[in-house]
Amino acid sequence: MERKTLYKIAPNEYNKDYQSNVEYAIKLNRWLLKPIGIWPIRSSSKLSNIISFIYSGLCCFIMIFMVVPTCIEIFTGEQSLKSKLEIFGPTNFCAMAIIKYCVFAFRSRKLKVCIDFIIADWREVSNKEERVIMFRNVYIARSLTGVCVTFMFAGGIFYNILLPLLTSNSLSSGNVTIRMLPYRGNYILFDAYVGPFYHMVYLMHCLCAIIMYSVTTVVCSLATKFVMHTCGQCQIVISLLKNLIDGNQNCSRTLDDRLAVVVVRHLRVLRFASHVENILNELCLLEFVGCTINLCLLGYYFITEFENANTLGLITFFLLLVSFTFNIFIFCYVGELLTDHCHQIGEASYMIDWYRLSGRQGRFLIMIIAIANRPINLTAGKMIQWSLMCFTNVIKVAVAYLNIIRKITS
Repeated sequence: MERKTLYKIAPNEYNKDYQSNVEYAIKLNRWLLKPIGIWPIRSSSKLSNIISFIYSGLCCFIMIFMVVPTCIEIFTGEQSLKSKLEIFGPTNFCAMAIIKYCVFAFRSRKLKVCIDFIIADWREVSNKEERVIMFRNVYIARSLTGVCVTFMFAGGIFYNILLPLLTSNSLSSGNVTIRMLPYRGNYILFDAYVGPFYHMVYLMHCLCAIIMYSVTTVVCSLATKFVMHTCGQCQIVISLLKNLIDGNQNCSRTLDDRLAVVVVRHLRVLRFASHVENILNELCLLEFVGCTINLCLLGYYFITEFENANTLGLITFFLLLVSFTFNIFIFCYVGELLTDHCHQIGEASYMIDWYRLSGRQGRFLIMIIAIANRPINLTAGKMIQWSLMCFTNVIKVAVAYLNIIRKITS
């Protein structure tokens, strides 16, 4: 989507290779989104689009194939409360992943709008300082995404591959082979632990795990990418404000032109941040609820494995616990950054030599300060603002519910 601006950035040495810069900026997000069929930028090839549509259908089918039998097992099985809790954790995680996947599918056009904003911003880089600022924020976003993916899939490998296989080997004796699945369920039409059905179901569970972990990390990576890009644009606006009065070699010649650039760039940042909030607030609410429940249950599983002296189980649930804790921390961290950077624009506006502006020019600065005092925040369902204080509240709530579960099951 091309955006009209009040000024045109001519091609220069800093934006001539903007396409490779965009590729570097969004590559990790595309790697996560495209394999599961929800990358919003469609190919010109009809075959590629058909394949992407088929991927989407298969991903939904695989997740439903996993979550329905586990729900049946929870509501119709005769297990104890502890056994039901063991099944409820993975079921909740899968159900949340399905809802997130559907939200992504319905919001693909709005997601594309945000990516188009990023492409346009890279195309409009006008000097070395702007380029350095944008690359620095891209590096932070890529680093946070990399850590998120590493912990999530490391925990997934232990939970879906090592834990079932090694536990099965330890329980098997003589001619008796004990088979275990990552996600216990009642398949009604066949016995999932017998013959070829076991291998088919186990393969489906592994594929489902890959999809679920991809969806979970995608939400985190997109929030990180979009918010860090917004912070980068805020830093550019702050830099323009610092050079507003006297200018420099990178600025427009007249003060009116420099002021116009500041206003346009600030409005663009606000517009992009508003788009990001509209896309992510529902996903953030799902992440808030899902992570709180998952942290509570993973804490319970970890304590249970500790009491049973199961080293492999301890490692598995510790990795997953760290992963979900880090995920929720990322949302709180980038939410705090977004609020701080919006406030910093107002502070930068106030700290310049504003008394050297004419009355007409000063009115534009007052508008910038007023808007900066009411920043756009990253929220969960427009109800909960992501911040470092929110992170401590999530941990407190998860621990409180963990204590309740411990008392009920003891």
